[in-house]
Amino acid sequence: MNEFLEFISELKRIKSAISITGKRYSSIQVNSNKVEFIRGHKKTTESISLKELFELYQNEELITTATAKKYISGRVQSPAVAILNQLRQKTPSPPKKNSTTPMKTKIGTTSQSLAKRKKEKDETKFFRALTQLIGIDNILSKSVGKPITADDVFLSSNYCDFGFTEEINNYYKEILTKLKSNNLFKSKSLSHYIDCVIINHPILKTRIVEFDEEQHFTPARLDTLNILLDLFPDNYLPVFIEICEDKKYLNEDVLKKHRLKNKMETVPQSFKAFTKWLEQSNEKTSGYIGEKDCFPFLGGRIAQRAYYDCLRDTAHLSDKNMGFLPPLRFAKKTFEEIENKKFALISIDRIKEIITEILSKNYNIELPRT
Repeated sequence: MNEFLEFISELKRIKSAISITGKRYSSIQVNSNKVEFIRGHKKTTESISLKELFELYQNEELITTATAKKYISGRVQSPAVAILNQLRQKTPSPPKKNSTTPMKTKIGTTSQSLAKRKKEKDETKFFRALTQLIGIDNILSKSVGKPITADDVFLSSNYCDFGFTEEINNYYKEILTKLKSNNLFKSKSLSHYIDCVIINHPILKTRIVEFDEEQHFTPARLDTLNILLDLFPDNYLPVFIEICEDKKYLNEDVLKKHRLKNKMETVPQSFKAFTKWLEQSNEKTSGYIGEKDCFPFLGGRIAQRAYYDCLRDTAHLSDKNMGFLPPLRFAKKTFEEIENKKFALISIDRIKEIITEILSKNYNIELPRT
C-alpha cells in the first residue's frame, strides 16, 4: 500500500477535530477526492482537496495556517490544520482485553508504518547536517526546533520598509517590473519564512542561510538574479543563474515541482515570456502557480517567491539588520550533482563535507575539518 492510500486509511478514522483556538469541525469524512466536514454549529458541508491535504501533511513538519496557505486552496486552511493535527495525535487503539493473540490490529500496523515511512524533508536533513557542523547554540531554524521571529531578523513583505538606499530601491523597481507586480504592497513580517539565521558564530558570524530546492530556480528567479548580479558579482548568483538556465532541470525538476505537466522547448528569455507560455499551456490552476497579492496573474506565486528570495538576498543591506553579513545560499542541485544521487540518499557526513567545500570555494570561508 502506498503512502497516499495509507494516509486516506488513517484519515477515515478522524470524525471530528478541534483547532487550537477551540473551533470544532465535525462530520469529517473522505468522499471521493475530497474531505468533507461541518464547521462549528453550521449545517452546510464544506470540503478540502484530498490531494492538497496530503501534500501539506507530507511536506510540512510544523502544520500551521501559515504553512497551509501554500497548499490548501479556498478558505479552509484552519480546518485543514485541525484535521491534520488531530491525525498526527491519533495513536493506534490498544488490543481488546479478550484478544487471543498479541498481534497488532491492521489499523495500528498501518499507522506505525505511515509514521515510520514518512520521509525526512531535504531541508530538515540539510540543517541537521549544518547544526552538527557548527553547533546548535548559534543556529535559529524551524528545521532544528528553533523558529525565527521578527525579533531575530527584519524581513518585511514591502521592500520600502527596509530603508534601502536609492540605488537599491531602483534595483527593486526594475525587479518588480520584470515580475509584473502591481506594487500594491502591504507591510507584514516574513521573518518566519527564512530557512535559518546564524547568530554570532565565531567564523560564519551573523547571517541568513537558505537551502534552495527546485521551486526556487524558475524563470522569475532568473530575471531577478541577472539584475542582482550587478550588486553581488562574486557570491552564489553565477552558480544559481547557471542552474536556472539548465533546460533539463527546468523541465524535469522545476516545472514538476510546480505540478506542471507541459515541457518547454527552451529556457524562456524572461519571466513575461514564461507567463505567456503558461497561459497557453492549458495547465490546471493551483496554489503553486496561482495569483498572489501584488502578483495578480497566473504564475503569481512563482513571481512572489522570486521577490521574497530577493528580500532575503538584500536584507543585510538594511540598517534594520545591522551586523548581518551577506546570506549563504546552498542549492540542493549542487549536492546532487556532486554525488550523482538524490539528496535524500546522501549521508549526513557527506553533506557536511560538501557544505564545508562550498563555503571554501564560493565564499572563502574555512571551517575546521571534522
